[in-house]
Amino acid sequence: MNENDKKAFLGFQQGELNAVVMYRTFASITKNPACKEAYLEAAKDEGRHAAVIAKYTGEKLEPKAFQAKALGVVYRILPKKLVHFGIAKGEVFGGNGYRPYVGETYPEIEGLMKDEYRHADKFRAL
Repeated sequence: MNENDKKAFLGFQQGELNAVVMYRTFASITKNPACKEAYLEAAKDEGRHAAVIAKYTGEKLEPKAFQAKALGVVYRILPKKLVHFGIAKGEVFGGNGYRPYVGETYPEIEGLMKDEYRHADKFRAL
């Protein structure tokens, strides 16, 4: 892995770890069973994504829980349609970030990219 790819992958890895905490935080707050299920499913996928990326980076990172806690405060205030719109945009952004790395060098990245787009679709539908 070259230096530029490693830098990008470390950013992906951190983002995935942060997303796990964010989704778990949202799941603990919501009273909506469909939302809770979507958040927990996304958290599980994001955790798997972080593990896949860690195989490439060889680094063990920790999530930034402060960010998730701050987003939890915002989650309580904002209309959920707006929250889900923001989540969908973030998931598309993540998927697009993976796109340049899809191919033989990083064979598992395509699956992660597709998961991100699937998450975006799911949150748009909530």
